[in-house]
Amino acid sequence: CDFPEIKHGRIYREDSIRPYFPASVGQSFPYSCDKNYVRHSPFFWGSITCTPEGWTPKVPCRRKCVFNASEHEQFPFKVKNLQGDTMKVDCSGYSLPNSQSTVTCTENGWSSPPRCITRVRSTGQCGRPPAIDNGDITTYPLAKQKIYVHSESVYAPGSSVEYQCQAYYQLKGNRRIMCSDGQWSEPPKCLDLSCGRPPTVQNAIIPNQKPRYQHGDTARYECRHPLGLFGKAVVTCLSGKWTDPPECKESTGQCGPPPAIDNGDITTYISPFYAPGSSVEYQCQAYYQLKGNRRITCRDGQWSEPPKCLDACVISEEIMKEHNIQLKWSYAKKIYSGTNDYVEFVCRPPYRRVSPASAFRAQCLEGKMEFPTCA
Repeated sequence: CDFPEIKHGRIYREDSIRPYFPASVGQSFPYSCDKNYVRHSPFFWGSITCTPEGWTPKVPCRRKCVFNASEHEQFPFKVKNLQGDTMKVDCSGYSLPNSQSTVTCTENGWSSPPRCITRVRSTGQCGRPPAIDNGDITTYPLAKQKIYVHSESVYAPGSSVEYQCQAYYQLKGNRRIMCSDGQWSEPPKCLDLSCGRPPTVQNAIIPNQKPRYQHGDTARYECRHPLGLFGKAVVTCLSGKWTDPPECKESTGQCGPPPAIDNGDITTYISPFYAPGSSVEYQCQAYYQLKGNRRITCRDGQWSEPPKCLDACVISEEIMKEHNIQLKWSYAKKIYSGTNDYVEFVCRPPYRRVSPASAFRAQCLEGKMEFPTCA
């Protein structure tokens, strides 16, 4: 049997045992399921077994559904409902918008449940706002009064409510709906734009891999030594699909870790090996100024010239007293000035200038500054 890709679940220590597949008939492996999904075993770890017909159980992780009760609805009570279970819904005399009267627990939760329509007693008023799959109503009318008629909630014309989507779902449409002429405007939908595990890349690992990723989340690949990484190391979950993953293969001309620089840091994750064409970026620490190209590239086994972080100039009270000067525009006792910055000085009373006037506008050059003098 090939490696079992368990939907909504994972094999125990799957990254470390994946290289030992395919498995022989009779071999079993422990597995666990994601939140809202249950195993066939009552224990935390279930067991999946290789048989001549393939893996069993065929659906290792089944959805567990919870029914959110609505007003006027009645349904059989169960502690939990599993994928495939069906329940009958009774509207207690209220009408249904269609002939549907049952709901089924599916892989993605309950199938669209029937809505029991509340009687509206006055022209233009609305019943309860419609429920949406994988979403919730976050606000109830505040500006408009909520009206109660014999314990049946109705909403005055002009009332509005807002929706929000549950985790891993993204809202499509207007999050606010309004009551007009006895009808609610079209509610939004909650679309599942999340991704499962990133694509498997031969001879690569993904540190801190998760079973599910939200839209916009990223994952990073690392190649096993001594293979080089070709393509982008980071993939992104976009609208339910992963961007193209990299490849790990033998490479000539690969580089080791990029060189460190004084008073600066590499902004990206540092790998032990880089394929030709790979690049990294640097940034300088506070008060230091970057000189050169902040991005370097691996070519023919060598990194291009890294940038430098130029020293800042320190202007302290002690230095200014030694020259009988003070800052023209500030009374700070100590300041830092970056390379190429100008700082203006004046004489301390009652001293007079000894240096020429132009010297009192001094420039910082790579950590050095010529201070003017007063006497």
